[in-house]
Amino acid sequence: MKIKSLMLSLMVMLAMFVSCNNGDVSIAVKDEDDYYRFKARFDDNLSTEVTGFLNDHLSTVRIDPEKDSKVITVLPDQTRLTVESSPGEVMIYLDKEENSRDSYHRIKNLCEGVKDVILKHSKGNSRLENARSN
Repeated sequence: MKIKSLMLSLMVMLAMFVSCNNGDVSIAVKDEDDYYRFKARFDDNLSTEVTGFLNDHLSTVRIDPEKDSKVITVLPDQTRLTVESSPGEVMIYLDKEENSRDSYHRIKNLCEGVKDVILKHSKGNSRLENARSN
C-alpha cells in the first residue's frame, strides 16, 4: 500500500513538472488603422533564438536575450519602430502614420518570421490572437 502511495505521489509530481514546463506560447497581433503591434510570450529558452532572428533582420538593433530592453529605432529604409524584449517576451510596435505602407509590410513579415521561430519550437499549448479594426 505504501509503495502504491509513493508511486502515485511521484507520478503526480512528474505530471506537475511537465505541465509547468510545457512551453506555453501566446502570440497576439493587433492591426489597427494607425498602428501595428506584435506581442509574444514564449519559453525563456527560446529568447536567444528569437533575439538572434531580430538582430539578423534589424541591422541597427542589438537585443540582449538575457536583459529587459526597449529600443526605439529608425532602420536604414527609414522605418521607425519600437522593440521591447525580456527573456521569454517580445513586443514590436509600428506607428502606421509615421511609416510607409512598404515599412508596414516589411515589419509585418518580420513578425511572421518571429512567430515561425517561436512556433517551430513550441511543444506545448499555444494561443494565437489576431485583431483587426476597420
